[in-house]
Amino acid sequence: MIGLFYKDLLVLRKQMRTYLLFILVYGVLVIKDVFPLSVLSGLVVLMGMMLPMTSFSYDDLARWDKYAASLPTGRRGIVAGKYLLSLFCTGISGLIVLVLLIALWAVGLSEENLMDLSLTVLASIGITLLINAVILPLLIKFGAEKSRIISTILFVTVFGGVMLAGTLLKQSDPSFTLPAWITDSFPVLLGVFCLGAFAVSYSISIGIMARKEL
Repeated sequence: MIGLFYKDLLVLRKQMRTYLLFILVYGVLVIKDVFPLSVLSGLVVLMGMMLPMTSFSYDDLARWDKYAASLPTGRRGIVAGKYLLSLFCTGISGLIVLVLLIALWAVGLSEENLMDLSLTVLASIGITLLINAVILPLLIKFGAEKSRIISTILFVTVFGGVMLAGTLLKQSDPSFTLPAWITDSFPVLLGVFCLGAFAVSYSISIGIMARKEL
């Protein structure tokens, strides 16, 4: 598993440098007041989602899975390597953005307190894990090209439905607010839910890979 993970890191090293430069450029644009500070947290989702998807594209082009399945780690190792890659990309992008946000806060370019900035990054990491929990089984089942279309349709439907439901709820009851215990414990609830979804996704992907014809 570690060897397959390391292979993905080597394959994606150029893309990682590109995304790092991307984050730094956006950091400069935030300093210049071109974009709000919150845009940096969105880059966690972008990097954590796109890098694993790119690794699947390279594997499909090279027909890598047929060879990887014959290795001692087998099919389970293929899945474990991809999920480890997803965790790594999400974690490292979150760490880079958090360090950048702390630097901007330290020089007085952010009016938010440090705790709020940290919670924003943690929320972005959780959302990225949740997105990957849905995307990774699709990538393993259908490959990179088909999964892009399916994932786009899925997330437009889900997030569009959530936003519509929230708008309708506010219109029907403008005074509606979530209970205090939910808002106070939301970071913990989100973290537990996202990690649980990621673990369930991993089990599903193991089953898909075990039945997949290579």
